[in-house]
Amino acid sequence: KVLLKNFQWIVVTIIWLELIILQELKNMGTLKKLKELKQIKRDNKVIYNLLNTIIGECEQISKDPSCSQVMDVIQKMYKDNKQTISECSVDRVDQLNTLNEENAFLESYLPQPLTKEELTALIGSQLTAGNNMSKIMKYLSEEYKGRYDGKVAVEIIKSLQ
Repeated sequence: KVLLKNFQWIVVTIIWLELIILQELKNMGTLKKLKELKQIKRDNKVIYNLLNTIIGECEQISKDPSCSQVMDVIQKMYKDNKQTISECSVDRVDQLNTLNEENAFLESYLPQPLTKEELTALIGSQLTAGNNMSKIMKYLSEEYKGRYDGKVAVEIIKSLQ
């Protein structure tokens, strides 16, 4: 019983520390944090390789990429994985499992997407303020980058005009 309780305490501690690290990365988004996380995740080959790829992509952008640039890379990888999953043959189970595992990991770093209702409300308030489509799209991209689908936003604008 004592051994089991000690083991449970260790597992809880490890999970707690991992959550702290994940939250720090979510808040910081720096290359240094990605490299630290990569070392922690070295036992998980899929996540380790994913982090290696993210770091490589970020280093191509800049020696010291901004949080926004790191988030852009993460969002692009997530979107590309989703596209590949939708096009991938069902018999490629290993590839699908890898992509799904990667996306589950990446998803924890992405900002919460706006619901269609939230997006409609934001667009409605911008239309009420007298803004046209280009001003609304600029506003959305500046304030809610990565949290909405541009095609859906355009459809909503057209339906509300």
